Amino acid sequence: MFTKEEVKEFIIKYGKKWLFPDFYNKVTWYVVTLGAGIILTPAPFKLVVYNWIIESFNLNAGNTITLSEMGSSTADYWLGFSLIISALLHNVFSKWLLHQNDIQDRVKAEKVSAVDEALFKEFLEIFPSGSRSAYLLETHDFGNSFSLDSLRDIDKFVDEWNCPEKSFINPELESIRQELWNKCHEFSWLIAKKSAPIPGGFQSVVPDRVRGDLDWPEWVDNDVKAVNEMASEVFLLHQGFIKSMREALKC
Repeated sequence: MFTKEEVKEFIIKYGKKWLFPDFYNKVTWYVVTLGAGIILTPAPFKLVVYNWIIESFNLNAGNTITLSEMGSSTADYWLGFSLIISALLHNVFSKWLLHQNDIQDRVKAEKVSAVDEALFKEFLEIFPSGSRSAYLLETHDFGNSFSLDSLRDIDKFVDEWNCPEKSFINPELESIRQELWNKCHEFSWLIAKKSAPIPGGFQSVVPDRVRGDLDWPEWVDNDVKAVNEMASEVFLLHQGFIKSMREALKC
């Protein structure tokens, strides 16, 4: 039912607390206090209390019960010890249940981590920091032409990573992935709107008719600035995503 490692961990972790319980449970504390009170209360005081209880019962019920009929006083000690032992066993059992919950939570977390780690490795295969797209985002000035092949990593991520199969189970990691995907998707649309093919098989944000001019029209400068700024945003999100994944998954 339990592995040797789990049993060993439970004994080591809670062994001292079993011997010296912390009485975190109020029920345990009340029962132990009651049991100790029964054992430690002086016999004369018990007799006074018992006589008062018997007299009250006889007065209300109309019957006559004597103290001798209540049984031996030694039963008090057995009752007290029974209450204390029961409370301690309850305390130990509660800790055992908590320990089992901890084990189950840890197993679930390990399973989630394994699934997310496998998905993260898949991401690194298509869009790592050393990819052509990451290099383009980090270094390229989009006032210059570029090859569409340099965008393949981004395009693949946008095309294939917006489905349940590519979602991380960890909600925080999934939120970061979704943020990166949204920005990559936005960047792809911006490139599609602001650039066009030019001779030589390249793409350019700057129209071919003004490429040789010393001063570009203001709208061209604005387009280049917009693409450069978004490229920097995508790169920073990409690097932050990888860093967050490595920290969370320990890989």
